[in-house]
Amino acid sequence: LVTPNLPEAEAITGMQVTEKAQMRAVAEKIVALGAKAVLVKGGHLSDTADDLLFDGSTETWFPGKRIPTKNTHGTGCTLSSSLAANLAKGLELPEAVRASKAYVTEAIEHGIELGSGCGPTHHFVDLYRKAGILD
Repeated sequence: LVTPNLPEAEAITGMQVTEKAQMRAVAEKIVALGAKAVLVKGGHLSDTADDLLFDGSTETWFPGKRIPTKNTHGTGCTLSSSLAANLAKGLELPEAVRASKAYVTEAIEHGIELGSGCGPTHHFVDLYRKAGILD
């Protein structure tokens, strides 16, 4: 599984991706290069944050909402790490993607304001909630 965002998918394929309809074409090209599956992340789309999972035959879309925040540092690494953990726990690939996307979305929603730049996502939001620190 490879997990490129749109600029990375463009660099890999040489194809421009500015809308959701173009994501299938880059996914097909990346799989043709040898990946068994690709999750093309749509966080750079202007209107949605939908992701596409493609394994060479099956296309599965994961809708996402655009969250107005600058605190998105590390989202790609967080998603791929979460995917690896969910696959290690025995989830099938589509369910691992669904769970990981939900985890990252919540981490983005509760991003941490640090300094004046792009802050990090809140990896421990669920633990904070369980501890009564966060509603």
